[in-house]
Amino acid sequence: MPARAPTKRMPYKACKSCGALVPKDATVCPVCGGTSFVDDWDGIVVILDNSELASRLKFSKKGTFALKVAGSYTFK
Repeated sequence: MPARAPTKRMPYKACKSCGALVPKDATVCPVCGGTSFVDDWDGIVVILDNSELASRLKFSKKGTFALKVAGSYTFK
C-alpha cells in the first residue's frame, strides 16, 4: 500500500513564513528558519527539484509545502 501524503489529520503544522509542512513538535522551520506556525492549512505540493512547477509557484527549495496557510496562498 502506498504511503499517504501529509494531511491536516496527521501531526503537521505549516510555517507562516514559507508554508513548509513540519512535524507538530518542531520549533524552527528547516526551510526558512521561521518560528511561527499554524494548524490552519490546505493543499500540498511536494518540490523534488527545480522544475517548471516550482519556478511558477516560486518555491526555490525542496520540501513539502502547504498551498494555503491560514487563509492566504503561499505563492504569489
